[in-house]
Amino acid sequence: MAEIRTSPILLITGFLGSGKTTLLAQWLRSPALSGALAIVNEFGEVGIDDRLIQSSSEQTLLLENGCACCTAGEDLAATLERLFWQQLSREIPPISWVLIETTGVADPGPILDMLARHSLLAERYRIAGTVTMLDARSGPAQVAMHEECRHQVEQASLMVVTKTDLSNAQQMADAEAVIRRLSPHVPILKSAKASLPIEGVLELLAVPLEALPRVHRGHAAHDHDHHAHDHTATIDSAFLGLPDDVDIDRIAPALIQAQHRFGPALLRLKGIVMARGGLYGVQLDPGGGGVEVAALSPGASKAPLRPGFTIITRGVAAAEIAEWVAANTTNSGCARRVK
Repeated sequence: MAEIRTSPILLITGFLGSGKTTLLAQWLRSPALSGALAIVNEFGEVGIDDRLIQSSSEQTLLLENGCACCTAGEDLAATLERLFWQQLSREIPPISWVLIETTGVADPGPILDMLARHSLLAERYRIAGTVTMLDARSGPAQVAMHEECRHQVEQASLMVVTKTDLSNAQQMADAEAVIRRLSPHVPILKSAKASLPIEGVLELLAVPLEALPRVHRGHAAHDHDHHAHDHTATIDSAFLGLPDDVDIDRIAPALIQAQHRFGPALLRLKGIVMARGGLYGVQLDPGGGGVEVAALSPGASKAPLRPGFTIITRGVAAAEIAEWVAANTTNSGCARRVK
């Protein structure tokens, strides 16, 4: 009997602002992931992250307006099914790897459970591992405040401590201590300036999971119960549309003011702006490092571009923050509530 060919899945998770998208974009440029396909799951109506990595890989799909561990789980399963049949009928070339970037508020346990329980997916795909990113500066506080972040660490096959170039020795020690408390034996890699090579990640993940003395090897009962409710009920998002030409020097100070004004309620503010005749990715650094701005290729977008920010909050209406940012950056921006 011929051996069934399976496509390896790498689940990439980590809380909002941990650096998943930046590192994934760098990994997709590596020959080690030639022929890979990236599935980006975003919480919010307007996807941003998929556009930021399309310059690294033409094969990028977006699951938007829901979290794959609950409301968008069926969409993820349907997408993977469709990809299998498209490969079988030769509509698309064979996929060497499937890299799934979860939302920053995802609990990876239910996603892994869905992949294991779905008969076709379990037969035609295999989980190569779960890579969890943790910001060395803000990660320990996020673990303490957000249950999802804690589950991300507990379910990791491999941890990547990110933004170590922006961290001091105490912050890095605190981040490692948090990881060791939740997942004592998980391998830990460090990434400075999103420069961690994917080859080292794949080499570690090639070690059979059974050979690693893990505490959280299976999925606890709470993972199954998770499907009965939407864990994002306290999380809100809004999209703030921006004009085609904005004053980027005015935006950066306003975003920092928003971070100080709304504090922990502002989980994420990230988007794409058109300024100075170019296209830029702009995001608020949750670790207190200011505003990150990166030039983007105009050809990276496959769909009509909607310049603006996706804002994610907990405990405060995202539209409220969107309106405040609009009032302090431009008179022509408009906020729209995403339910």
